[in-house]
Amino acid sequence: HHFSPHGQMNGYEKAISAVGGIVAKYDTDQQFPVYGFGAKYDGVVRHCCQVGNSREVHGVKGILDAYKGVFKTPLIMSGPTVFTEVIQLAATQAKSRYQINPLSYSILLLLTDGAVTDVEATRQVLASVADAPLSIVIVGIGNADFSAMQFLDDFETRSGVNRDIVQFVQFSAHEHNKASLTRATLDEIPD
Repeated sequence: HHFSPHGQMNGYEKAISAVGGIVAKYDTDQQFPVYGFGAKYDGVVRHCCQVGNSREVHGVKGILDAYKGVFKTPLIMSGPTVFTEVIQLAATQAKSRYQINPLSYSILLLLTDGAVTDVEATRQVLASVADAPLSIVIVGIGNADFSAMQFLDDFETRSGVNRDIVQFVQFSAHEHNKASLTRATLDEIPD
């Protein structure tokens, strides 16, 4: 999360710009909720917290601004890497939007520089939300051991019917090839 005084983007900013730009093309109103996980406020670790001053931000620039702005708060980055609460919130919101508009579909974009801490708990949550009109793209930033993320990517279940809702993308493997990054990002998102 280092911010360069010379304007160079860090890994998160690059991934938000590149991957966010890919999925944003499929959003008609360009309004995006932005959440953080693994943030410590007042000594309490939160695994799902709003990033930015409003419930939704406009465009990829709004996402970048919200991301940068969170570091001007008393936030302290903290582990463990827990996705369960953010996934549950995204699934609830996706189902709610689907009730209003049966043609709606949501994509949760998770950016992380570490592997998920509790793979089994995450697997259980994925199984419980597999009926939601939702795909999850997990983007690994940096060179951590992301083997647990690949396990989540390969996990499929939906009441006995296979449905793979998770795609893992190691950003560094595709960062310099937009076509490859686009393919990897959209690979498991339904047409």
